[in-house]
Amino acid sequence: MKKSEKPIGKIKVKKSIFKRLFFHILVLFILAVIVSGTLNCIENIQRTRRFTRQLTESASKVATETFERCDINALLDNPDSEEYRKAVKTLRWICQTNHLEYMYIYIPNFDENKVTYVMTVADDDSENENVLNVRSAGAEVDHGLWNAEKEAWENPNLVTAYEYQNDSFGSFYTAFSAIQGNDGKPVALIGADYSLTQIYTEIIFYTAMRVLALFVVLAIVFLLVMRFVRKKMYNPILLIFEKIRGYFSDKADGTNTKKAFVPIKLGSDDEIQLLTDYFNDMAHDVETYVEKNSALASQKAKNETELEVARRIQYGIIAREKNVAFADCFDVSARMESARQVGGDFYDCFALPDGRICAVVGDVSGKGVAAAMFMAFAKTLIHEKMTENAEPDRAFEEINRELCSSNPEGMFVTAFAVIFDKNSDSFLYINAGHNKPVAVSNGKAEFLECKPCIMLGVFDDARYVVNSAEFGNGDIICLYTDGVNEATNADNEFFGNERLVSACQNAEQTAKGVCDGVYDALTDFTENAEQFDDITIVAIKNSKNRD
Repeated sequence: MKKSEKPIGKIKVKKSIFKRLFFHILVLFILAVIVSGTLNCIENIQRTRRFTRQLTESASKVATETFERCDINALLDNPDSEEYRKAVKTLRWICQTNHLEYMYIYIPNFDENKVTYVMTVADDDSENENVLNVRSAGAEVDHGLWNAEKEAWENPNLVTAYEYQNDSFGSFYTAFSAIQGNDGKPVALIGADYSLTQIYTEIIFYTAMRVLALFVVLAIVFLLVMRFVRKKMYNPILLIFEKIRGYFSDKADGTNTKKAFVPIKLGSDDEIQLLTDYFNDMAHDVETYVEKNSALASQKAKNETELEVARRIQYGIIAREKNVAFADCFDVSARMESARQVGGDFYDCFALPDGRICAVVGDVSGKGVAAAMFMAFAKTLIHEKMTENAEPDRAFEEINRELCSSNPEGMFVTAFAVIFDKNSDSFLYINAGHNKPVAVSNGKAEFLECKPCIMLGVFDDARYVVNSAEFGNGDIICLYTDGVNEATNADNEFFGNERLVSACQNAEQTAKGVCDGVYDALTDFTENAEQFDDITIVAIKNSKNRD
């Protein structure tokens, strides 16, 4: 205290004056809490409605784009097929990812006001079982079609919406979009329901809890204020808001956003405005937090959808399972399983212009989208160069040079290529840094002893050597990637080379038998352990003299 300032003495307050002051402050606090809570509730409801609309329409659009490649009539006619089950699983995944109540595909009949359901899913497990039975494929229901449905049907590229409420289900927000056929005409509608009743209940409960907590805080502040008012009538406001600062801390990001304290004259109404400013700061923090979470959730859903589409595209390029015969002499069986949505393993089997058969297994360094893109480039390049060049070593040298020149990320590829000729009892092979294959002859399995050359994509002047090995009638060669022998179980044990050889030897002596035998043995060994690397198995059998 400065020397020029005089100490503030105690002032006696009459009981009637204190009561009136007590009452006025109490009323102001209660009004502030009610107004702030109500405004916060209304703001949250409006913001949630906007978010709900965007989320529901986005989910409907994603589902439409996903099912445009499906034959809706085929799904409707074959509800027991694997394609139908996959479609139901995909639709429910979209429903659960976006936290929707229901999603359904149906064919409307605008003339008779009826709809024929193709499939219906729900977010809740028990409700999902119920709707799968009640609204199964082909179920026809009388339904007064809304203008939003007609508008979506007449404008296939438009997503429409409708909000309705009934006593049975409460309030819902529904988005509609049309699935187009190959001719561009709509063949079915997709509906996405979001329960507004549930979200309104959660908003009101959340707001009520905040108001209650705020009321408790303000009650404590109120008691402190009245204590100060009793003792010091001329200097209460400064002490009051010093205490309030203890309840309103810095924002969650750690930046200092507090307003500078301004002394308020006794008897003014500015203290209520200051309290309102604090409340608005808190509401802004909550809004910012919700918006950030919403953006993250939306981005996550989009990324997962894009990765799933990439996975389906990859399995379209390289089949997960393949069984084929070439020149009536060689049986080929293959299996592939990516560790993530997309992977870097690949295989190929094709006929060369001179009638020989070429089979290739490869593994790109790394995993994920980058490895998958480099894999597609390497697979296409190998197929092209092996077809153009009669000499495999020259083909591999050209492949290596192009991979080196188009490889900004420094990735590389290990590959093993085998070439079979129906007029020969041997085969040619090139090993570009890949695992040694397993050869099965006369019921005995062992590794093919071969010296590897350098991996593809490392040095552009690398040279590759062609070797040969016997391959008589009934012999089998098993190619694989390191995701097989380096797979681990729950105890971190490797599947290893010995188990691999044993699986090849004990399997049925066909190409498919060896391929399935190795995969089954690997699955039994790893059980529920996480898959860390891509798995690819290719088996080729010499079947010149079929039984």
